[in-house]
Amino acid sequence: MATYLVTGAAGFIGQHLTAALTARGERVHAVDVELHEEAGAQVRRLREAGADYHRVDLTDPARVAELPDVDGVFHLAALNGTQNFYSSPWQTVKHSTLPTLLLLERYAGTGLEFFFYAGSSESYASVVSQFDWEIPTGEDVPLGISDPRELRWSYGASKLHGEVAMFAAAAELGVPAVVGRFHNAYGPHMGTKHVIPDFIARGREGTFSLYGSRQTRSFIYIDDAVRAVLAVAAGGVGEVINIGSPTEVTMLELAEVIMAEAGWSGEITEYPAPSSSVQRRSPDVTRLGELIDVSAFVPLEAGVREVLRSLGLARAAGDH
Repeated sequence: MATYLVTGAAGFIGQHLTAALTARGERVHAVDVELHEEAGAQVRRLREAGADYHRVDLTDPARVAELPDVDGVFHLAALNGTQNFYSSPWQTVKHSTLPTLLLLERYAGTGLEFFFYAGSSESYASVVSQFDWEIPTGEDVPLGISDPRELRWSYGASKLHGEVAMFAAAAELGVPAVVGRFHNAYGPHMGTKHVIPDFIARGREGTFSLYGSRQTRSFIYIDDAVRAVLAVAAGGVGEVINIGSPTEVTMLELAEVIMAEAGWSGEITEYPAPSSSVQRRSPDVTRLGELIDVSAFVPLEAGVREVLRSLGLARAAGDH
């Protein structure tokens, strides 16, 4: 039995990853500071899964120093959620940078198998927008931000910082660094501050409003995202590897899938996208496809159906 640390464990991906690790018999030290409103329910799920849960502020060096030795680190902790980028930009920067530095120092030289860092496609968003970079986007895209005064970059710049820190620690401290660059994971228990649950919340009230309807994204279902994380951590040390779906959809197509699966009808009201939001985003998953079968990923319709089912909104089986 191996022992792992999962940071941000009360977050969406962290909770599902922890459950997958404990289900295969591993010991997991699950760590979170519980900044978001869904944390209480997620912590209950972590404990039900059999994880050793610790409430720790990872911006506190003394608390990080007390963390146990482990075989591998899955570092997912950050303050995510698009609404937070604008409403809490300082907290977003603080909780998305300091933990990475402190954890890398804590676990350098301890014999880790890997230190997995949850990167984000936000890191290269401005380059794709400003220079019309090729879509699907490979891992070799240059990283950058368009304007440090734009609050949206509180998260993207922090994630860029984290990737640089990872490979600096690899070079100087010998940390077995690997970065999984996430592209829109979704699924049950993902909270409210993301596009799918946000649209669903308005739809429950009969309001079908959509921001940036012509923009595109790819969405990877959480079970596939967890399988990808485990594969990347095991086989990608020293690399940056995209974690996402090869299927690109417009926000309007996404909304139409949600409405069809929920059995809703009505007119979608379209609004402009938030400032600095990129027009297109879709990953090249060639490297990921060498580690797992990306052709077997859960289709968007089936994944949305599971999200709706978790919210008590699933249609009857005969209606599909």
